[in-house]
Amino acid sequence: MTREQKLIKELLISNRCGVHLRVGSMLAQKAKEFTSEIYLRKGSYVADCRSVLDLLSLGAFQGDAVVLEVVGADAEAALNAIASLFNARFFEDEVEAQA
Repeated sequence: MTREQKLIKELLISNRCGVHLRVGSMLAQKAKEFTSEIYLRKGSYVADCRSVLDLLSLGAFQGDAVVLEVVGADAEAALNAIASLFNARFFEDEVEAQA
């Protein structure tokens, strides 16, 4: 039997445009790779990371702090994968270089 974990991590949005459509799509796609429940919280609003619309509704911009909450058997892997997107600034520099 696999033990369920709950992990929480505060993250800073450092990419210039915050959580917009491309970023929301990246987060939702990554979240769907895991069985854990994955939520992003800003203030009193909680977004399901599998829902692009939920993520866009956060109104999260550059400089905002958000809280990542992950619950499930693969919580550690999910938290690390989502946090790595934030740490990489959602590959914003690479996307801009291609434009």
